[in-house]
Amino acid sequence: MNKLCAAVLLALAGPAAWAAPGTEAQWIAAATQAVAYGRAQGMPIDLEIVDGNGLPGHTPVGLASENGRCTLIVSASNNPTADKLSAMIAPDLLDTFLAGAAMHEVGHCHRRLNGFPHNEKLLPVVAWIGPVRDWFARRVRTEEAYADMTAVAWIARYHPERYTALVNEMLRVRTRFREPKHDTVALLERAIAEGPQDANENLFTQVDERLIRYR
Repeated sequence: MNKLCAAVLLALAGPAAWAAPGTEAQWIAAATQAVAYGRAQGMPIDLEIVDGNGLPGHTPVGLASENGRCTLIVSASNNPTADKLSAMIAPDLLDTFLAGAAMHEVGHCHRRLNGFPHNEKLLPVVAWIGPVRDWFARRVRTEEAYADMTAVAWIARYHPERYTALVNEMLRVRTRFREPKHDTVALLERAIAEGPQDANENLFTQVDERLIRYR
Protein backbone atom coordinates (compact mmCIF):
# COMPACT_ATOMS: atom_id res chain seq x y z
CA MET A 1 0.00 0.00 0.00
CA ASN A 2 1.42 3.38 -0.98
CA LYS A 3 1.54 6.70 0.88
CA LEU A 4 -1.83 7.70 -0.55
CA CYS A 5 -3.42 4.66 1.06
CA ALA A 6 -1.71 5.53 4.31
CA ALA A 7 -3.14 9.03 4.08
CA VAL A 8 -6.58 7.51 3.52
CA LEU A 9 -6.17 5.49 6.69
CA LEU A 10 -5.27 8.62 8.64
CA ALA A 11 -8.23 10.64 7.39
CA LEU A 12 -10.58 9.40 10.08
CA ALA A 13 -13.44 11.65 11.06
CA GLY A 14 -13.03 14.60 13.19
CA PRO A 15 -14.08 15.40 16.67
CA ALA A 16 -13.64 11.91 18.14
CA ALA A 17 -11.70 11.72 21.38
CA TRP A 18 -8.14 10.51 21.11
CA ALA A 19 -7.30 7.31 22.92
CA ALA A 20 -3.90 5.83 23.66
CA PRO A 21 -2.12 4.57 20.54
CA GLY A 22 -2.27 0.88 19.78
CA THR A 23 0.84 -1.14 20.39
CA GLU A 24 3.02 -2.88 17.83
CA ALA A 25 1.80 -6.14 19.34
CA GLN A 26 -1.79 -5.24 18.43
CA TRP A 27 -0.84 -4.58 14.81
CA ILE A 28 1.10 -7.85 14.68
CA ALA A 29 -1.77 -9.78 16.24
CA ALA A 30 -4.18 -8.33 13.66
CA ALA A 31 -1.89 -9.22 10.76
CA THR A 32 -1.23 -12.70 12.19
CA GLN A 33 -4.97 -13.32 12.29
CA ALA A 34 -5.35 -12.22 8.66
CA VAL A 35 -2.42 -14.31 7.46
CA ALA A 36 -3.83 -17.35 9.27
CA TYR A 37 -7.12 -16.87 7.45
CA GLY A 38 -5.35 -16.58 4.10
CA ARG A 39 -3.32 -19.71 4.69
CA ALA A 40 -6.46 -21.60 5.71
CA GLN A 41 -7.81 -20.76 2.25
CA GLY A 42 -4.68 -22.17 0.63
CA MET A 43 -3.10 -18.80 -0.12
CA PRO A 44 0.73 -18.63 -0.11
CA ILE A 45 0.99 -15.68 2.24
CA ASP A 46 3.65 -14.80 4.81
CA LEU A 47 4.08 -12.25 7.57
CA GLU A 48 7.03 -9.88 7.86
CA ILE A 49 7.66 -7.40 10.66
CA VAL A 50 9.87 -4.39 10.00
CA ASP A 51 10.64 -1.10 11.70
CA GLY A 52 8.58 1.91 10.62
CA ASN A 53 11.69 4.11 10.68
CA GLY A 54 9.71 7.06 11.97
CA LEU A 55 8.63 7.99 8.45
CA PRO A 56 5.44 10.05 8.23
CA GLY A 57 2.92 8.53 5.85
CA HIS A 58 4.53 5.08 6.00
CA THR A 59 1.64 2.61 6.12
CA PRO A 60 1.65 0.35 9.21
CA VAL A 61 0.23 -2.65 7.32
CA GLY A 62 0.76 -3.26 3.63
CA LEU A 63 1.30 -5.96 1.05
CA ALA A 64 4.09 -7.07 -1.23
CA SER A 65 3.84 -9.84 -3.81
CA GLU A 66 6.41 -11.66 -5.89
CA ASN A 67 6.78 -15.04 -7.57
CA GLY A 68 3.26 -16.15 -6.76
CA ARG A 69 3.46 -15.34 -3.03
CA CYS A 70 2.23 -12.49 -0.89
CA THR A 71 3.81 -10.95 2.17
CA LEU A 72 1.81 -8.95 4.68
CA ILE A 73 4.20 -6.37 6.09
CA VAL A 74 3.70 -4.79 9.50
CA SER A 75 5.75 -1.67 10.16
CA ALA A 76 4.04 -0.26 13.26
CA SER A 77 7.16 0.14 15.37
CA ASN A 78 8.45 3.75 15.43
CA ASN A 79 5.76 4.63 12.90
CA PRO A 80 3.83 7.89 13.52
CA THR A 81 1.10 6.78 11.11
CA ALA A 82 0.39 3.68 13.20
CA ASP A 83 0.22 5.72 16.40
CA LYS A 84 -2.06 8.40 14.97
CA LEU A 85 -4.40 5.95 13.28
CA SER A 86 -4.84 3.64 16.23
CA ALA A 87 -5.35 6.57 18.62
CA MET A 88 -8.32 7.73 16.52
CA ILE A 89 -10.24 4.46 16.90
CA ALA A 90 -12.54 3.72 19.82
CA PRO A 91 -10.56 1.41 22.13
CA ASP A 92 -13.28 -1.26 22.12
CA LEU A 93 -13.14 -1.45 18.30
CA LEU A 94 -9.41 -1.13 17.79
CA ASP A 95 -8.28 -4.77 17.66
CA THR A 96 -11.07 -5.74 15.28
CA PHE A 97 -10.58 -2.63 13.16
CA LEU A 98 -6.88 -3.43 12.74
CA ALA A 99 -7.71 -7.02 11.82
CA GLY A 100 -10.13 -5.71 9.20
CA ALA A 101 -7.42 -3.46 7.80
CA ALA A 102 -5.16 -6.50 7.51
CA MET A 103 -7.94 -8.47 5.81
CA HIS A 104 -8.18 -5.62 3.28
CA GLU A 105 -4.62 -6.51 2.29
CA VAL A 106 -5.50 -10.21 2.11
CA GLY A 107 -8.16 -9.20 -0.40
CA HIS A 108 -5.48 -7.52 -2.50
CA CYS A 109 -3.38 -10.68 -2.21
CA HIS A 110 -6.21 -12.85 -3.47
CA ARG A 111 -6.60 -10.64 -6.54
CA ARG A 112 -2.90 -10.64 -7.27
CA LEU A 113 -2.64 -14.41 -6.96
CA ASN A 114 -5.46 -14.70 -9.47
CA GLY A 115 -3.69 -12.64 -12.12
CA PHE A 116 -5.14 -9.18 -11.63
CA PRO A 117 -2.74 -6.25 -12.08
CA HIS A 118 -1.73 -4.27 -9.04
CA ASN A 119 0.87 -1.73 -10.08
CA GLU A 120 -0.55 1.66 -9.11
CA LYS A 121 1.95 3.68 -11.13
CA LEU A 122 0.87 5.26 -14.39
CA LEU A 123 3.79 5.92 -16.71
CA PRO A 124 4.32 9.65 -17.39
CA VAL A 125 4.51 8.99 -21.12
CA VAL A 126 0.79 8.13 -21.15
CA ALA A 127 -0.43 9.89 -18.00
CA TRP A 128 -1.53 12.95 -20.00
CA ILE A 129 -3.99 10.92 -22.10
CA GLY A 130 -7.47 11.34 -20.60
CA PRO A 131 -8.98 7.94 -21.54
CA VAL A 132 -5.86 6.18 -20.25
CA ARG A 133 -6.06 8.06 -16.95
CA ASP A 134 -9.74 7.17 -16.63
CA TRP A 135 -9.09 3.49 -17.38
CA PHE A 136 -6.27 3.41 -14.86
CA ALA A 137 -8.40 5.06 -12.17
CA ARG A 138 -11.18 2.50 -12.73
CA ARG A 139 -8.72 -0.38 -12.47
CA VAL A 140 -7.25 0.85 -9.19
CA ARG A 141 -10.71 1.62 -7.83
CA THR A 142 -11.81 -1.94 -8.60
CA GLU A 143 -8.89 -3.31 -6.61
CA GLU A 144 -9.70 -1.05 -3.67
CA ALA A 145 -13.37 -2.00 -3.84
CA TYR A 146 -12.45 -5.68 -3.80
CA ALA A 147 -10.17 -5.23 -0.80
CA ASP A 148 -12.74 -3.16 1.12
CA MET A 149 -15.48 -5.69 0.42
CA THR A 150 -13.16 -8.46 1.65
CA ALA A 151 -12.90 -6.66 4.98
CA VAL A 152 -16.68 -6.13 5.01
CA ALA A 153 -17.35 -9.83 4.35
CA TRP A 154 -14.90 -10.83 7.08
CA ILE A 155 -16.56 -8.50 9.57
CA ALA A 156 -20.01 -9.84 8.65
CA ARG A 157 -18.95 -13.42 9.25
CA TYR A 158 -16.84 -13.10 12.38
CA HIS A 159 -18.07 -9.90 14.03
CA PRO A 160 -21.71 -9.36 12.99
CA GLU A 161 -22.54 -7.71 16.32
CA ARG A 162 -20.07 -4.92 15.51
CA TYR A 163 -20.71 -4.82 11.77
CA THR A 164 -22.38 -1.42 11.57
CA ALA A 165 -19.86 0.29 13.84
CA LEU A 166 -16.84 -1.13 12.02
CA VAL A 167 -18.08 -0.55 8.48
CA ASN A 168 -19.03 2.97 9.50
CA GLU A 169 -15.39 3.49 10.53
CA MET A 170 -14.32 2.35 7.06
CA LEU A 171 -16.85 4.72 5.52
CA ARG A 172 -15.52 7.64 7.57
CA VAL A 173 -12.03 6.94 6.27
CA ARG A 174 -13.12 6.95 2.65
CA THR A 175 -15.38 9.98 3.05
CA ARG A 176 -12.79 12.18 4.71
CA PHE A 177 -10.20 11.44 2.04
CA ARG A 178 -12.29 10.97 -1.07
CA GLU A 179 -9.90 10.42 -3.95
CA PRO A 180 -11.23 9.04 -7.27
CA LYS A 181 -8.97 5.98 -7.51
CA HIS A 182 -9.81 4.94 -3.93
CA ASP A 183 -13.44 6.02 -3.76
CA THR A 184 -15.45 3.11 -2.35
CA VAL A 185 -17.94 5.28 -0.48
CA ALA A 186 -21.00 4.14 -2.44
CA LEU A 187 -20.13 0.47 -1.89
CA LEU A 188 -19.64 0.95 1.84
CA GLU A 189 -22.92 2.85 2.13
CA ARG A 190 -24.76 -0.03 0.45
CA ALA A 191 -22.97 -2.55 2.65
CA ILE A 192 -24.14 -0.68 5.74
CA ALA A 193 -27.69 -0.45 4.43
CA GLU A 194 -27.80 -4.19 3.68
CA GLY A 195 -26.42 -5.18 7.06
CA PRO A 196 -24.19 -8.17 7.82
CA GLN A 197 -24.74 -10.80 5.16
CA ASP A 198 -23.07 -14.19 5.37
CA ALA A 199 -24.19 -17.17 3.30
CA ASN A 200 -21.48 -19.33 4.88
CA GLU A 201 -19.53 -19.33 1.63
CA ASN A 202 -15.92 -18.56 0.87
CA LEU A 203 -15.42 -14.86 1.64
CA PHE A 204 -14.00 -14.16 -1.79
CA THR A 205 -17.03 -15.74 -3.47
CA GLN A 206 -19.20 -13.36 -1.49
CA VAL A 207 -17.02 -10.42 -2.48
CA ASP A 208 -17.32 -11.33 -6.16
CA GLU A 209 -21.10 -11.59 -5.88
CA ARG A 210 -21.39 -8.30 -4.03
CA LEU A 211 -19.33 -6.44 -6.63
CA ILE A 212 -21.45 -7.90 -9.43
CA ARG A 213 -24.61 -6.70 -7.68
CA TYR A 214 -23.18 -3.24 -7.15
CA ARG A 215 -22.18 -2.62 -10.75
